[in-house]
Amino acid sequence: MKNISLLAATVIVLLVTSCGQDKTVRPVTDPTIVKALASVNIDSVKTYIDELVALHTRHTLSAQTDPEKGIGAAVDYLAARCSSWAEAASSDRPKPLVEKVFYTVGEKGGRYDRVTTVPELMVTLPGTDASRDILLLAHIDTRVLDVMDSTAFAPGADDDGSGLACLLETVRILSDMPLEQTVKCLFVSGEEQGLDGSRHFAELASQEKWPVYAVLSNDMIGNSRASGTLLHEDHKVRVFSESRNGEDSHSRQLARYIKEMASVYVPDQEVVLNYRSDRYRRGGDQRYFQVEGFTAVRVCEYCEDYERTHQDVRSENGVDYGDMPEYVDFPYLVRNIKVNLAAVLNLAMAPDRPAKARIANANDLDNNTVLVWDPVPEPDGTPAKDVSYQVLCRETSQAEWLPVFPMGISDKVQGVPNAKGQMEFTCPLSKDNYYFAVRAVSAGGHPSLPMIAL
Repeated sequence: MKNISLLAATVIVLLVTSCGQDKTVRPVTDPTIVKALASVNIDSVKTYIDELVALHTRHTLSAQTDPEKGIGAAVDYLAARCSSWAEAASSDRPKPLVEKVFYTVGEKGGRYDRVTTVPELMVTLPGTDASRDILLLAHIDTRVLDVMDSTAFAPGADDDGSGLACLLETVRILSDMPLEQTVKCLFVSGEEQGLDGSRHFAELASQEKWPVYAVLSNDMIGNSRASGTLLHEDHKVRVFSESRNGEDSHSRQLARYIKEMASVYVPDQEVVLNYRSDRYRRGGDQRYFQVEGFTAVRVCEYCEDYERTHQDVRSENGVDYGDMPEYVDFPYLVRNIKVNLAAVLNLAMAPDRPAKARIANANDLDNNTVLVWDPVPEPDGTPAKDVSYQVLCRETSQAEWLPVFPMGISDKVQGVPNAKGQMEFTCPLSKDNYYFAVRAVSAGGHPSLPMIAL
């Protein structure tokens, strides 16, 4: 009897395991994306940061005409790097566009001692569709203890040389890759003075009606040591997402998406979802994009070293202070760059999110849940071809979508057209026990951001 019971239990386990493998909603890996991530070069990343640190300071109010140091030299350096890759790009696709952008600061007071015009940089990697823009941000400027000191040595290797290195590698790698959607890399200034450069870009995006789909701000992604506690976490990175519209805001969906793509393409780097807009008493360049109504998150190292951040470079009581390159964990930074690329490339190859997802039987006493949504359209308004749909669910107490749909429901047959031209799907799970969302999936297996069904 014991042998029979053991055999039965083994058969049940095998059946459950094999069913689960067929019902996963996790994306499959795309060889093109795998190749792109493999091309992230640690030596290039080190070179970028060394060359940025050599500019002495990148303070927003520092020199703009000195060719060897200051914010002007920094923007020139970034532009020259990006222009070289743009010029070398293949001629069979649109060339990347490298543009200096200028804005005025100091008119309304704040952390400025004068009114002046400040430079920053925008690099556009055009897609063939260009109906959606995916934005990557990092800030150029640096500071020391005195935020108004624009001449002291302020290396900024991690804050935010690490973010700049992420954007530079993105431009280098994507300049010669075909993209369906446009990727814009925004190298912003004025962050340490009050997020003014990103505010300028966010307002510009709103005024010019950029089709912004997602914004990833990378600020300090290269340090793995926590001062004080001496915690060392080199396989975790935080993604901060705001909660203005509740736990299922678009920004929260983007944060979950980044975590999911990382689990597929960078499995040795854990994305930790932090359901705050940012750290206590601080903010980042994603903020004004959120103010303008865009979907935006901040990517940030898990540990912070306050012996580096905003410090004068010095030795004091046997402790070295200052944001120097030798304190950057470069293998850790490379993994965080790959996390960004995995999310950006999947978004660039995915369809738009479905619209008007809702629970059609919300008022019915029914243990089934009927979901309807508008199909993703082609430019002429007809339903998009070669697009499938996935219904996601999670229990109400959980933060992340389940990787496997309960009840053995296949993700390959989710949603059929109904009489009203909508997509419709009935699942045997109670709307009282689960949250639901819908996402579109390209023929190549790239999922869109989810749309919550209400």
